[in-house]
Amino acid sequence: MHDTQAHGTQGGDTVGIGELAARTGLPVKTIRYYSDIGLLPESGRSPGGHRRYGTDALSRLRLIQRLRALDTPIAAIAAVMTGEHALADLVTRELDTVRVQLRGLTWRQGALRALDDCPEPERLRRLALLAEVGSPDETHDRLVRYWHWALPAGLPRRLAQAVIEGAVPEPPASPTSTTVLAYAELHALATGDGRRRQPQSRQVGDVASFYAGIMDACALAAEDLASGSPAGGAEALGHFVRTYARIGGHEDNPAFRTHLRTRFRDSAHPGSFPLRYWRHALTVTGEAPPQSIATGPGRFAAPLAALHQQVTGLPLAADHPPGP
Repeated sequence: MHDTQAHGTQGGDTVGIGELAARTGLPVKTIRYYSDIGLLPESGRSPGGHRRYGTDALSRLRLIQRLRALDTPIAAIAAVMTGEHALADLVTRELDTVRVQLRGLTWRQGALRALDDCPEPERLRRLALLAEVGSPDETHDRLVRYWHWALPAGLPRRLAQAVIEGAVPEPPASPTSTTVLAYAELHALATGDGRRRQPQSRQVGDVASFYAGIMDACALAAEDLASGSPAGGAEALGHFVRTYARIGGHEDNPAFRTHLRTRFRDSAHPGSFPLRYWRHALTVTGEAPPQSIATGPGRFAAPLAALHQQVTGLPLAADHPPGP
């Protein structure tokens, strides 16, 4: 009698391991392994003690074979074969895994490119920066922790959360050498010994009013950017200036704007923590982000750059001397 018609000890038509190997092209050793770990249950044994499998064995084995061809882990295949997960669930899970892997690879590619074409001293500096980053998500979490530490303790919780979301960009979705390096620079600023707290009540008085005012000015400037006005609008600038004027009980007038211009220019030295932070954040998010980014994580960088340029006459993204 042919193997495919042999009668096993459990009854019914069965197929032998040799026949399965011949039909699938898999080695007998591999099929035996799948059987031993429960992916291919035996239907019984022949009188000679050879393994026999049910008529569904061929389709099960081909499914295993095709999933393995896609490098699907054995554990994930087992969950499908036992009915713990549907095939559609496995595909979704594996797709998520591949996306994470691709993200890690593109981040690594960006980091290596950042090290590839620069003078040796700069390469060593960048290497030290990038080596401290870890994964992009870990870096993002450290930036969030920095802002929790840096903001005034008395800031209302919702307002603080909104400020943090607007100040911390997500890791770049399509990492390049420039954006990976900028994110590493942000990490170094937020975790280094020279990190700075953000304006506190002793500096700005009513901290809730100050931060809410800055946020409102950024929202107006973001609308201008989204509509194609790269320098921002008068309304956004007015809101921004009035927020600073209220700190000292001043009016928004030409004299105060001249004072604010001088103040901002004097603080725009190369070692300025705020200047460096927002420059790098701007590199990550882009100088003219689409509206979806202008309302998402890290959304303050582009509006603040536009407002800074309106106040000082200098672009935030460039290294300029303070001027007269």
